[in-house]
Amino acid sequence: MSKALNIVITTVTAFTTGVVVGLLLTPQSGKENRKWISDHSSEAKNWMEEKGHQFLEKSEERLEKISDGIKGSLPDLYEATEGLKMEEEDLEDA
Repeated sequence: MSKALNIVITTVTAFTTGVVVGLLLTPQSGKENRKWISDHSSEAKNWMEEKGHQFLEKSEERLEKISDGIKGSLPDLYEATEGLKMEEEDLEDA
C-alpha cells in the first residue's frame, strides 16, 4: 500500500476509535448520544467526501506530472525506428 493510503487509514481508524471511546465515557444517556450522532453524521460524511475528493484530485495531478516527466524522458520508438528496414532473411537469422 502507498504511504498516503496508510496515513488515511490510520487517521480514520484513530478518529473513529476516539469517537467511540468518547461516547462510551460521556455522562449522557444512549438516547442523547444517538441523537448527537445523527445530528452530526451528515457533517462528518460531507467532510469525508470533500477530503476524499481533494485527495483524489491531488493524486491525479501528481500522477499526471509523473507521467509527463516519463514521457518527456523516453524517446519515441516509432520515430527512432522509422528508418530501419528489415527483410525476411533478417527475421530468420534471429
